[in-house]
Amino acid sequence: MHTPEQIHGTILVVDQGDQLAAERAMLQGVGFTVLTADSAEQGLAITREKRPDLVLSEVMLEKPDAGFVLGYRIKHDPELAAIPVVLLSSVFTKTGYVFDLSSPEARQWIKADAYIERPITGERLEARLRQVMHKHE
Repeated sequence: MHTPEQIHGTILVVDQGDQLAAERAMLQGVGFTVLTADSAEQGLAITREKRPDLVLSEVMLEKPDAGFVLGYRIKHDPELAAIPVVLLSSVFTKTGYVFDLSSPEARQWIKADAYIERPITGERLEARLRQVMHKHE
């Protein structure tokens, strides 16, 4: 059985509740140094201070669109814009609305390098993060 090599770097996870602890444990298990925040404002402050290699944020935080706002603020800050942002949420299961970053229209207002719909397995999350990080090397 082939074991993928560990990912190295620092990832900021912006989420709340049990999801935050689970994501932190999984990401540390594959080699990331993990920083955490439980709000978009805290996430932005940590991003500015620590400059993580990737930001992984839930969409629905203190406000239903807080993750989108966080991604927008990171991508519109010239000092932070190169940091990959991955958004994840269960928006589809809650609303039926699908976010698709493949269209130019969606990319105009969703400022993220990837969007992942929950529920997600650790293996799928790891694979998607590897893909995004590899693209930004």
